[in-house]
Amino acid sequence: MKRNTFFLLALTLITGLTMGFAQAADDVRTFSLNGFDKVDIGSAFTIQVTQGSQFSVKASGRDEDLNQLEATVTGGTLKVRYKKSNWGWNNNRKNIRIDVVMPQLRGMNFSGASTATVRGFRNQGDVKLDVSGASTANIDLDADGLQVDFSGASSVTLNGRATRMSGDVSGATTLRAYELKTKQVNLDVSGASNASVSATEKVNVEASGASSVRYRGGASVSSNTSGASSVRRDS
Repeated sequence: MKRNTFFLLALTLITGLTMGFAQAADDVRTFSLNGFDKVDIGSAFTIQVTQGSQFSVKASGRDEDLNQLEATVTGGTLKVRYKKSNWGWNNNRKNIRIDVVMPQLRGMNFSGASTATVRGFRNQGDVKLDVSGASTANIDLDADGLQVDFSGASSVTLNGRATRMSGDVSGATTLRAYELKTKQVNLDVSGASNASVSATEKVNVEASGASSVRYRGGASVSSNTSGASSVRRDS
């Protein structure tokens, strides 16, 4: 009798675990979209953007969450959002993963506590990078020029190559760009932000509001600091 009871309990446990794993499997939604060279994705998604010869946009997650999602292309920009009727914070939502493949990249905008990985893009022209709203981005690309706007307590890591990088880092944001090999850097760093960069020709920095800038490479440096900020060479 005890043996039968143990067997039934074990069978119930195994069945429950199996059902739990089955329920945890993600659904996948494919969007038939093309003709974009910019990406604008806003919300707490996990995002991967990769260079490829064909366009592809996929989302994976729970079916009830995917039903609230919309993806469109407007003016060459892929936009992925929750539908307006479902906009806002929802404690019942689970993580959605967005996978994008595209041939060329001219701009990207990640916001709303998103986590993004961008990789594989080589021989690009000028690219505009915007990361905000406590988002995290790890970006690897080769480009002629980078125009950056990183803000709102975000964290950005840049790898690859660029002839020049310019723009703003603000609002307690961290930029790690030692592994981005550049010739020229021109940045305005403010609001207790931290930036580390590498350049071979010229570094021009405005640092304010208790911000910190560190640089590597043999570039000549021009800096203007205020409000307990600092600009220093890092060995």
